[in-house]
Amino acid sequence: MQITISEDTTMYIYLKDRSKHKYVKNKSRSDVICYLLYDAADNMLGIRIINKYDDEPLNDIQLPKLGKVEFPMHNAQITETEQEILIVFNQDTPIVKETAHTCVLDVCKSGIIGVEPMPYVYIGGKEMMKPFIIRDEPVPVHHVFSPPVNCTCGNNSFTDIEREDSIFGFQNGWKCAECGHVYLLM
Repeated sequence: MQITISEDTTMYIYLKDRSKHKYVKNKSRSDVICYLLYDAADNMLGIRIINKYDDEPLNDIQLPKLGKVEFPMHNAQITETEQEILIVFNQDTPIVKETAHTCVLDVCKSGIIGVEPMPYVYIGGKEMMKPFIIRDEPVPVHHVFSPPVNCTCGNNSFTDIEREDSIFGFQNGWKCAECGHVYLLM
């Protein structure tokens, strides 16, 4: 298993090597209900994918088969039933919290290539994911001429901040209360 994280709000869980498998567009699933799992220290511990679409009423679906995971599993555990797929990054750590989301399941002929929780998710601590993270991009800094109305995540709630920069000195700005993006006044 491999994980990429971008801006601490989006992640992708690779179960198969994309360079060896061709994505099958009409077999992939979007808007599948999932639950992000956390431990007592608020570290993301895994994901539980259930056999329901996010629509009214909730409709049952047939989840694609997982197939063989092509990456080292370390201390992770994956279980698959007709009703759900459970991916836990550390099987020895208890799950204490779940948050509901939707996800995209990318599929190839050999099973699920990867899982992407949607849209912007709270990743939390990364301690349990460390053995699997292959890329972790930091929170971006946007330089603006006026206060932002909405963040790129769609949120419109900001906190005032002040930062010191080696080139610009002290800069005033705003931090998105939802995703943490920083907007500095130029």
